[in-house]
Amino acid sequence: MSFKLIYGRGGSGKTREIYEEIKRRRKEVPERSMILLVPDQYTFRAEQKLLKELGKENVFHVTVYSFSTMIRKILQNAGGATHDLISDLGKSMLMTKTLTDVEEDLVLFRNVARKPGFVELAKNLADEMKRNNLDPEKLREAVEASGDAELSQKFGDILLFFEAYEKEVHKGHVDSMDEMTFAGERMEKADFLKNAEVFIDEFNDFSLVQLNFIEHLMRNVRRVVMTLTLDKEGETGDVFQITKDTEDKLFQVAERAQVSIEKPLILSDEVPLRFNGNTELAHLEREYFRYPNKTYNEVPHSVSIYKAQNSYDEVEKIALDIRRRVREDDTLRYRDLAILCRNIDAYESILISVFREHEIPVFLDKRREMDGSPISQYILALVDIAKEGFTYDALFKMLKTGLSHLEKEEVDLLENYVLANGIKGGTYEKPFVYPYPNIVPEEMKAEYLEKTNEIREKIASVYQPLRVQLENASTAEDISAALYEHLEAHGVLSRSLSFVSTLEDLEVLKEHEETLKGIITIFDDLVEVLGKEKLSLEVYGDILQQAMVSHKIALIPLTLDQVILGDVARVKSDNIRGLYILGVNDGIFPKTVSDEGIITDHDLEKLKAEGLNFLVDSKLRSIYEQFLVYTAFSIPRDFLSISYPGSDLDGKSQRPSLVIGRLKKLFPKLMENAYVNPMDRKSGTLEEVESKTATFNELIKEMRRNYQGDEVNPLWGEVYQWFQNHEEFSGRLKISREGLSYTNVTEKLSRTSVKELYGEQLYLSVSRLERYTSCPFAYYIQYGLKAKDRVMHEVTAPDVGTLMHEVIDQFTEDLRGMERDLSTVDKTYIRNAVDRLVDEAIEKTNAIYKSSPRYKHMGEKVKKIINRSVETITAQIAKGKFVPMFNELGFGKDGEKLPALSIEIPDTGEDALLRGRIDRIDVMEMDGKAYIRIIDYKSSAKDVSLQDVFYGLQLQLLVYLDVVLRNWESLQSQKAVPGAVLYFKMDNPVISGNVRMTDEEIERKVLENLRLKGLLLKDAKVIRSMDEDIDTFSLVVPAKINKEGEVVSSSNRKEKNEEIILTEQEFDVLREYVLETIGRILKELFDGNISIQPYKDKDKIPCTYCTYKSICQFDGKIKANQYRNLKALTIEELWEKMKKGENAVE
Repeated sequence: MSFKLIYGRGGSGKTREIYEEIKRRRKEVPERSMILLVPDQYTFRAEQKLLKELGKENVFHVTVYSFSTMIRKILQNAGGATHDLISDLGKSMLMTKTLTDVEEDLVLFRNVARKPGFVELAKNLADEMKRNNLDPEKLREAVEASGDAELSQKFGDILLFFEAYEKEVHKGHVDSMDEMTFAGERMEKADFLKNAEVFIDEFNDFSLVQLNFIEHLMRNVRRVVMTLTLDKEGETGDVFQITKDTEDKLFQVAERAQVSIEKPLILSDEVPLRFNGNTELAHLEREYFRYPNKTYNEVPHSVSIYKAQNSYDEVEKIALDIRRRVREDDTLRYRDLAILCRNIDAYESILISVFREHEIPVFLDKRREMDGSPISQYILALVDIAKEGFTYDALFKMLKTGLSHLEKEEVDLLENYVLANGIKGGTYEKPFVYPYPNIVPEEMKAEYLEKTNEIREKIASVYQPLRVQLENASTAEDISAALYEHLEAHGVLSRSLSFVSTLEDLEVLKEHEETLKGIITIFDDLVEVLGKEKLSLEVYGDILQQAMVSHKIALIPLTLDQVILGDVARVKSDNIRGLYILGVNDGIFPKTVSDEGIITDHDLEKLKAEGLNFLVDSKLRSIYEQFLVYTAFSIPRDFLSISYPGSDLDGKSQRPSLVIGRLKKLFPKLMENAYVNPMDRKSGTLEEVESKTATFNELIKEMRRNYQGDEVNPLWGEVYQWFQNHEEFSGRLKISREGLSYTNVTEKLSRTSVKELYGEQLYLSVSRLERYTSCPFAYYIQYGLKAKDRVMHEVTAPDVGTLMHEVIDQFTEDLRGMERDLSTVDKTYIRNAVDRLVDEAIEKTNAIYKSSPRYKHMGEKVKKIINRSVETITAQIAKGKFVPMFNELGFGKDGEKLPALSIEIPDTGEDALLRGRIDRIDVMEMDGKAYIRIIDYKSSAKDVSLQDVFYGLQLQLLVYLDVVLRNWESLQSQKAVPGAVLYFKMDNPVISGNVRMTDEEIERKVLENLRLKGLLLKDAKVIRSMDEDIDTFSLVVPAKINKEGEVVSSSNRKEKNEEIILTEQEFDVLREYVLETIGRILKELFDGNISIQPYKDKDKIPCTYCTYKSICQFDGKIKANQYRNLKALTIEELWEKMKKGENAVE
């Protein structure tokens, strides 16, 4: 019995030497069986390679094993397997259960014990402890000897869940480490090994359990030959530290096994075999980790560096290079190429998308996650429903998978109802009674409610019985059986299969099929591992979720000729001619190793001091990362392409890895290529003419260049004709051509369409007119097409404003009913009345203000705001002679006191009727005239801007004033004149001050903060009638009376080119101008103008909060999409233009 090592650096031909040795030994000792032992993921590849190297006549005498398949063979051959092997998935399930069982006894890890991430960390730690034959008692003793209290707490938790987990595993199973140990002990009875020679390849290190198994191999086979990547001659720092350690351990194993050590074979050619005379790659492999190193002083052609703009550009460049190389080299196949990185998740979707576009077949060598698949989400939602009822999250997570028995339209219908009415759970057995939300016409609400109840019944009939069944199930087997029976009985599995069968992407199809198999595997393992265990639904749900996170799908290549895409740590050298390594950024390649996890380096140092060394620290993990760099650089035979993005997809700068600088030192004449903006380079050449889809996309770029007047290579004219003549692309080409001249300009509506949308008689509110002026298209969407946002069971700012309006209106109506006015009430009455009115109003709001602590708090806040607002309104009225005459005075509708304001639409012979509701009208009689003060309540700060009035953006208060003035004699039989148009902000302001402030000072601060804002009549008597206590400035209105007795503004509006103190004639000018402006707006509307033309006033645009942005697709880069810029005008210019009646709407 003997042991032999074959040493060599990367690419030196170690694997080929193994195959040559097998061939020689087959001839020398044909009676012996030959065994090749490789990692699990390489068995298929090794069998293929053996067939190629040995030929059909010899390959049948060589068997390829991995550790797991050899163990199974030994136990079958030697007997003794008394327990079932628990799968990795089963271990995750048991660890989840274990952590749940011991959760209350944990100290440090109690709060994280049931989180999926921690479960996986705990399972991996338990595996590592088992792999290294860790004795819990020795660990306990080492921890106690350390005298470290924190270490004692941590390892107290670890040993608690580890020992409990071990007990769970061994109730009826063994894990792979136990099985390997047992197989090693039974190996002497395995006949197939007695006359065998074992060749071990592609390993760099072994766990203690694996080393013990190899020791048994050495004792029971004739010969063991192993390859080891190690430089026995050069000085390469720590890069080979891992394999050096492995070498030492193997010699210790051989010594214990008492086998003879054969003379090792050291492969040490100056240019290793793999590189086939390529001195550049040989230089890279040999010198990269040598200190000092030699430089390569020629221009390298086999090593390149590319600095990409971002990861998308990086992948695009690789795709083009692959297409070029395959086209130019008849011997090169896609299978000869590989793409590796250290952060595969960040590149996966980009690579798949770009390579599909370039028609490059690619295989992603990665185990896929399945917890996000529709079938997984459906099953997890079923368990959530059983636990919590039909909560919104659980129910619609399930329904939106598309695997339920409901149609998509039914799901949408139900969701609209549930969201609008805040239905958060229940059994769905009782009928819904709340009306259907306002997204449907009033006359259809009853019909929609009936449909919604039919959907509710469908849900209850299918899922409520399952919920009861799951609630009554007590074991993992019962719960699993109930779930699986549901999937079968209600066609969930068949619907999933039906969906899969429609897919054209074979890899995605295969992934879905494997996911379905994975679901069956999970249920099987649940029954196998936890079948009769008593489990609550909550614990079962945790175990099921962890199982779906842990279980990964492994796919095999669908064809032989594919580019391999994978992580540097997974893909090994296997006749790769060209290698692309992407994402070579700082901290990514090599990956920065952090001292994180359950056990830290500090913990390991403490244990090491007590003689216990069983886990790898971050230093060794860092060495492993460097070894991966070396391994990657040793893979290709012909060329190596290194790339990195200069920024991420959001434009944030990213630094290159130190690898880039090291390569430049090794190859002083290596030039780094960089991204060139397509608009800065010359027109594309044949280099961009590749696959049909990719070339088509390049053609579109060139068409845009041509459209913009740039020079374009004549080649693209021929390419254009080719696509034009192929039906597959001609339609898309036409759309693209039209897109280049796309203006995003709407056509005018016909008069007929206008009347169909808005009615034969136009009825409008002033706010609608202002909306039209802001953007005609937004008006068309909102009031023409009547598009509505989804109604949510939530309180919005407009909802709060409406509630406050209603309460204040009802408050004043109640006073009027008692023949009292605001001047006669005190704060106590206000507080009691407001509290009662708010509570009554809240009762009418579908209980939304009681649905959560947040909304309850909001209700209390509204009370405080209204209390403060009413107190302020009372104080403002008490300070003057203006008396509230009307509240919530409507005009334009049947039964209201005032008629609609009729506006003639110029040049049409038509008119429009304006309707509205005025919050408050105050009146003061003086000199036989009624001075009118219009008050509008707002829940946010607002003021009147003459510039906004000029441009038609602020018309409301002046229209209200006009309506009142022209109809006043019918109300009060006296002449009326304008006194003011003002906004009152409903608020409970925070006042800055100090603790020594008196109540009077605080009250004065509040009044000052809530002062009315707007336009005032330039009449000192009228202003004093609004605030009889006016001194330097008024606390009621934004005005003061100067030494000359004149009314002037007390605000800083004058400095902002605004004016708020107007003569009666100026009020008349404004009224007349506003009516003319409304006529012009109506003319635009009636003429069918629905242009996408929002206004822009400096930085202010209506698009900021517009909900229709996704519909209009306004794009300032398109020539025809431009804002309607509002020119800033001086006060003098504004009055001049308004007096002339200039049109500011067009």
